[in-house]
Parts: sequence; C-alpha cells; structure tokens
Amino acid sequence: MWKFVIPNPFSELPSREVNRLMEITLFPDCKDPPKIGDVTVLLTSGRLTRLDLRPFAVEAEQDSTVKPMRTSSIITLRNLASNSKKFIFGFVRNIISWNPYLEEFYSYIHPGFDVFKECQNLRILRIYSSFSSFLVNNVSIDLSVLSSLRNLEVLHFPNVDTGTIANVLEICPKLISIGQNDSLESLEEIAQKRQKDSLLNFDDGRHFQLQRCVWGNDSWLDTHERCLYKSRFCDNMRFAVALCPLVQELIFYVHTKDAMKMLKFLKHLTFLRIDFHNCEDDFLPDFVALLLEIGPQLKHLSVLGIHHRYPVDVIFDCCPHLHSLQIYGSPFVKNSSEASGNLPLRRLKLQSLYGPNDKESLLFLLSNCKLLEELFLCEVGFFDDALLSEIFKRNPFTELRVSCIEYCNLTKRGYQMCIENAASIETVLIIWDRKVSI
Repeated sequence: MWKFVIPNPFSELPSREVNRLMEITLFPDCKDPPKIGDVTVLLTSGRLTRLDLRPFAVEAEQDSTVKPMRTSSIITLRNLASNSKKFIFGFVRNIISWNPYLEEFYSYIHPGFDVFKECQNLRILRIYSSFSSFLVNNVSIDLSVLSSLRNLEVLHFPNVDTGTIANVLEICPKLISIGQNDSLESLEEIAQKRQKDSLLNFDDGRHFQLQRCVWGNDSWLDTHERCLYKSRFCDNMRFAVALCPLVQELIFYVHTKDAMKMLKFLKHLTFLRIDFHNCEDDFLPDFVALLLEIGPQLKHLSVLGIHHRYPVDVIFDCCPHLHSLQIYGSPFVKNSSEASGNLPLRRLKLQSLYGPNDKESLLFLLSNCKLLEELFLCEVGFFDDALLSEIFKRNPFTELRVSCIEYCNLTKRGYQMCIENAASIETVLIIWDRKVSI
C-alpha cells in the first residue's frame, strides 16, 4: 500500500481524493485487514477530513517496526513496542494534529480532548468503548475543548454522567446527537435549573437542536429506585419533549404508559424504537392510541417486549408509510379479514416467536409484504419447508435481496426454494441447530 515517503505525494491532493483512498483501504477483508503501516502516507498527508481508526488492529501491530523520527515538518514513527500504550496513544495524537481539517473522527482509542483544539471543522466525534487493555476508557470529557468546537454536531462517548451531558448540551449549540447516552435526566436538570433562574418559557424557542435521542433508563433498578424513577418519569418526558422538539430518531425505554402521550408532540419523529421491558402497565391501548397520533409520520418502528403481544394489522393501519418494522415479542393479527393485502414494508425483523398464533401472524406478514427487500427472523422453530412453500405461493418476493433465518426448522430444500423463487436474492443465511447454509 502507501508507506512513508518524503515528500508526501498526497499533501497537495483534494481532501475528497485522500478520503476516497482511505475508504478503499478500509474495505473489510478478514484475511488481510488494513494495517496502519500501509497507509502512513495517507494518515500524514494533512488532507484527511474523515478519519476512522476502528478497522485497524492496533494491538496486532504493536511489535511492528515503523521507521523514523519526527522532524520539524515530518511526522515519523519509531519502534516503541516496549511501551505500546504510549506509542499508540502518541501515534493517534500525532495523526490528529497533522490533519487540522478533520470533520469526522471514529476510534476505540481516546487520544485526549486537547488534541482536537485545532480541529475547528470537527462535526462528528465518536469514541467507542472497548475491553482492550490498550485503549483508554476512563478519560473524562473536557468541556473547555468542546466549547471551542462550534461546529460539533455528533458526540459519541461511552458512559457519560447526567451532569456532564447537561453541560455538554448547554455549550454545544449545534449538537444533534450525544450517541447512546440517556439524556432524559440531564434534560430534567437543565429544565429545573432554568425554572429556578426564572428563565424557562417553553414557548420562547430556547430549545436544543437534538435530532437523535435515547430517553429512559434501561439498566436494572431495585424496588425503591424504580418507584422513585417512575414517579418522575412523566414530568421528565414533558421537559424532554419541550426542550427537544426537533427529535427525528428516538430510542425510548418506557417505565410508565402515561409517558408515551408526550411523544405525540414530536412532529418530526420518523424513527421510533420503543422498549416495554420495564413497563408493568397494560400499555397496549395507550400504544395504539399513540400510533393513531404519530403513525402517519413514522417510517421505522421497533417494538421490544418479549412477554407482550402486538397487533401487526393495527400497526400497519396506523402507520401507512412504514418502511421498516422490528418486533421482539409476539405479533398477532387482530382482524385479518379487514387487514390490508399490500403492505409497504421494505425491511422486517421478528424475534422470539413462541406464541400459539405466531405462525398465522408470520404467514400474514410474509404473504402481504410484496415489496420486502430484507427479511430477518430469529427463534422461529415452527418455520419449516411447508410454511415457506405456502408463503412463496402467495408472494414471489420479487424485491427480496437478503434473507436471514436463524434457529428455524428449514432444511436444504428450504434454502433451495429461496434461491430458486426469489429472483433478486443476493444473500441467504439459514441457521438451525448450529448448522449454517449460505
């Protein structure tokens, strides 16, 4: 590939060309993963606007000998295998320093926040957690640096506490996402502070720009903590919706059914992942009422709650523009005679179908999703060759490209049916009893 060269031949190229060359080297290849040493000349070009270090196996390269030294104008590497943590940490910092036009950064290695001070174009900063002993997981967020990054839109950083999230939201005016961190209690903290200062007026337009959020605690709580959390949950949702009216994508962990009502005020919401595992109420009527309000705007819906049943025909009646549906639980058909026979779904994922009516529901769905492009089924023991044959009689799946069916009762004959009947099929994966057909 492109190793160290003086002078760097890529330093005068447009950034889009250097980015494209980096992307080519990062194409996944299990037999020959990308190596940092092979792209040093790209990494030190100073032209990168997008840097993704996740595909590199940094530990595997710790003993490699990379040459030279750092001069006044050239970043070089010396063999620091004896102190690999310092080498990796310093290497990443050097690469960032050498590319001041960075707009996107992705890494399992946290180089420290101070190194981003000169990256004033940075829009996306994603640091991912890792179990590796080489990677830094306990670095706190430097608010002074973040406040200087005026173009920052996405911050992904693992395990951020409530107070820090609140501070980050206040100092990053363009932020549209804070990754997978739950911001519900942070928004409550902000709202309470503004109320205390007599500054909060939900009609004054002083809201955040967040478009992708996670609301609700998905971790285990003891009885006392759960009662306290539920008692504040509806008020917290009211604060969150008022402060973040532009939310388009939401992961929502429901703790009390009444809190769902607040989602009807999110007029831009198109993606909803709603988790009922921690909801002890009889939530189904409220959930249907919510879908009657927001269903027409939804394009992607995920419903999780393994011990509950969900009326798929009602869901489609409420959500006529749905492109993607995931259900982790038992789907059922409330009234098949009145259900639409042409569902617009492009992607379907179902998991843990153990109920007595699940077979009928699956037959209904797969018979009527004529435009389906991707199908994912998991833990469907009743799914056998006979059922698949019946489905193909009702639906030719002319658009189906990907079919992944895990822990089913299909045989090689079923696999052959998929290949022969679905004209557009590109990928078929069938797993049963630890045997795989591809």
